[in-house]
This record gives sequence, structure tokens and C-alpha cells, in this order.
Amino acid sequence: MKQGLFLLLIIILTGACTSKDKYTVSGHIEGAKDKVLYLQRMDLNETVTVDSVKIKNGDFEFKQERLAEPTFLILKLSTNNYITLLADTTETVIVNADAKNLETTYQLRNSIGSVYIQMFNKRIRKLNKELNTLVAKYKASSDKELKAELEAEYDQKLQAHKAFVGEFIMENPRSFAGYYALFQNLDDNSVVLDVYNKKDQVYFSTLATSLNLYFPESERASHLYNYVLGAKVQQQRQKFTNDLLASSASESGYVDIEAPNIQGDTIKLSSLEGKTIIVNFWASWDEKSVAANRHLKKMHTKYKSKGLEVYSISLDKSKVLWESAIKNEGYNWIDVSDLRYTNSFPAQLYNVKQLPANYIISPQGEIIGKNLFGNRLSDKLTDIL
Repeated sequence: MKQGLFLLLIIILTGACTSKDKYTVSGHIEGAKDKVLYLQRMDLNETVTVDSVKIKNGDFEFKQERLAEPTFLILKLSTNNYITLLADTTETVIVNADAKNLETTYQLRNSIGSVYIQMFNKRIRKLNKELNTLVAKYKASSDKELKAELEAEYDQKLQAHKAFVGEFIMENPRSFAGYYALFQNLDDNSVVLDVYNKKDQVYFSTLATSLNLYFPESERASHLYNYVLGAKVQQQRQKFTNDLLASSASESGYVDIEAPNIQGDTIKLSSLEGKTIIVNFWASWDEKSVAANRHLKKMHTKYKSKGLEVYSISLDKSKVLWESAIKNEGYNWIDVSDLRYTNSFPAQLYNVKQLPANYIISPQGEIIGKNLFGNRLSDKLTDIL
């Protein structure tokens, strides 16, 4: 009898321990009858499907082993119909939503991390909508004063969002939700917060230091810490390079470049002095910069007779691909490359962080424009030529 009670006690305790060593994601999805719902885990370099269930009456439940740290999860009905969660250890996350659009209808219980993620996603959707409206108005207008006002409003909204993220990080330095917010992008894939920006870097550094302290075994925390450290090291090297090469800057105000073209002939940027020059950074493997070059090609054809020249620097590592792109796209401007890929020396000189990138140099040797594309480039060239 005593032995039977002892075994029963072990079974009860084992069951209790087992339930505490699980995390649960459950809830109800209206209109999802007979659809398959997937639970996925967002690892640092890949998304892994953890489990799936066929929904019968709208209710669902996933129960998995305890999480070692706060972890990003995805509940997905289809490629474009999903929500992101941030679950912790043994949380019981409850989600209620409508199958028509999970992202805009879901409600949460029992997971503060997931609530934060939902908040940041709502804010970035709102920000993108507002910024896209401003960009559309900017493109449709020819009024310089209005364009200046739109640019100022665009920057104001972007800075307000950055400040919101920064305040959150300072108040919640141990939350992986801050990590999520740091790496959100705008609709045009440009970053909201830039680790190379002095003000933004404070937020990256604060969170990196805190997460690395409280989650020393976390791959994601380690990644953020090394990411920030790498950015700081690169900035120090850039400063050293700039100081070292300051003496090579021409009196006209820009740093000269010299690199070989496809034929192997070394061509200097300064060989175009007296012209209006667009210093254009691109790469054959970067679709955005190839697309930007197609517009630049039209501008070059239109204004070449008025003294416009293009000095293009490719961040390629394959001469074959570089040459092929030039021939296929029909570029007829100066195109050079040291074939050092993202370690391109000219790109380091001009502190290029992303592609495409450009600088406009006046006939007097002054830099009068930076990173202007599309209509903004057209308008600038119309003004100066």
C-alpha cells in the first residue's frame, strides 16, 4: 500500500514538473476552419518550423519544451499572413485573431514581450504609411518651398520614431523587444536606426551591453554585441584613414580617387575637374544600384552636353560579372573598381555604408549633393545645369 502511494506521488510530481517545463501558445482564430497553423522559431540565421496543427473549430494549442531565453516565434497561416511573438521560458501565450488578417486583428494575453512586438509593428506600419504619403507628395510637387517642408516633416517623423525606440531601450534594457525594434526597416528597405549614426549607436550599445550581461549564453545577444563592436572598430579605422589621407584632398574640397577601369588603365577622379561630376557607387550584384544606374544613364545622356560626367566605382569582386553588367546595361561613362568587394578603398574614403550611393561635385570642386536618386537627382541636375 505504501509502495503504491509512493509511486502515485512520483507520477503526480513528474506530471507537475513536466507541465512547468513547457511553454504554450494557444488561442482561437476565427475563420480558420480546416486550415493549417504553423509555429516557427526565428533563430539568428534561419526560421525553423517547430510544429503545425490543423484547425477544426478555430481553437489551437502548441506545447513545447521550456525556452532557455526570450525567443522570437511566428504563428503563420501562410507566407503573408502571420504574426510575430516574443515568448519567454514557460509562458502561456494566448492569441485570438481573425484568419483574414492575423497581423491587424490579433489580441494577446500573458506575454508582455509579444505585446511589445505588436506595439512596434503597429508603429512601423503607421510610420511607413505617413512617410510614403510624404514621398508621394514630394514627387508630385514642383514647388521648392513645399518640398523643403515635406523633407522637414519626413525627418521629424523619423526622428520621433527613433526617440521612441531609444526611450523604450533605456527603460527596458533587458528586453529582446528592443533588439527587434533596432532592426526594423522602412518599406524601401532602408534602416530606421543606423548603427553608424552617433546618436543611434547609443541605443545599440546600451542594449548590446545589457543583453550580453544578462544573457551571456545567448547567440542573439552575442551577435548584437559583436555587431556594435564591429561598427565602432570600422568607424575608428575610417577616422584614421580620413586623417591619414586628409593631405591628399584637393584644395577644391573632395578626396581624389584613382582606380583601374575594365581595360586596366588607372583613371583619377581629378581628371574630370571643371565638369559637374556624379561620383557613383554601385555593384553588379546589387539590384537597387543597377536600377538606380538606369535612371542615371538617362540623366547622363540628357546633360552630358552641358558638362555632366559620371565617375562610377563598382564594389565588385568578380571582373567577369562587373564587365558583363557594364556591357549589358550599356554604360558609357568612366567605371572603375579595385575588385575588393565591400572593402573597396574608394568606398572607404567616401564612407559608403550602403548601395547605391553617390556624391555630386561642382565644376568648382565642391560637394553639392549626396545620395540623391530618382526625382531628387533629376531636380538637382535641372537646378545646376
